[in-house]
Amino acid sequence: MTNIYKILLSVVVVITAIDTSSAQTYSIIPNDTINMTGIMEDMETLSIQQLNISNGILTLAWQKVSENIPLNWETNVCDNVICYASLINGGTMNPVSPGDYGFLLVHVTPHVNYGTGTIRYAVWDVAFPLIKDTLTYILTVNAPTGVIEDKNITQLSVYPNPADESISFYNKALLSLNYKISDAAGRLIETGHSSSELITINTAAFKGGVYYLSVQSEKGNLQKFKFTILQ
Repeated sequence: MTNIYKILLSVVVVITAIDTSSAQTYSIIPNDTINMTGIMEDMETLSIQQLNISNGILTLAWQKVSENIPLNWETNVCDNVICYASLINGGTMNPVSPGDYGFLLVHVTPHVNYGTGTIRYAVWDVAFPLIKDTLTYILTVNAPTGVIEDKNITQLSVYPNPADESISFYNKALLSLNYKISDAAGRLIETGHSSSELITINTAAFKGGVYYLSVQSEKGNLQKFKFTILQ
């Protein structure tokens, strides 16, 4: 009986050790739930990072748990490998070195529809597939009140797309416009202001990939464009 007890105790100790080690391979930043408020036509980036706090290379896998999105919202998911065209079911990140970050983010563009969208993905260390964390992304867009219309901003278009050394767009109404460019991971690349009829932005130094241009008028109306820089 004593031997059986010792065996059972050893099994418990081993399981506990596995659980403890797996819980210490990464930490979630800022936490496992991100809750944001957005506005119509504005693309929001909701990002949750995974910091490798272990002494070894960390490989993270992820899988969609659920999505509840209002009609006509545009959504896609990115990890530290690639940005996908939609909320795909899952994937595996590039290996993460000690002290570096993996990340899983979603882009949400509600266009002209309001409501609340909730997206959940599970993420885990492939070395410990039975222990998973659920990441929750929540975006709320409220119905507009007292919005001043600025129809001229909806007439903008960006060219060429794909681009190489520059992108341009016409500002036929000569509006006072602020613009910013972010990459697929949501990092801000460039900002500017212009009221010229033709606005050209130098992209020669941009790395190949997908980018987002946000253009906002002085009345606060905003339009977003997605464009690609050739390798």
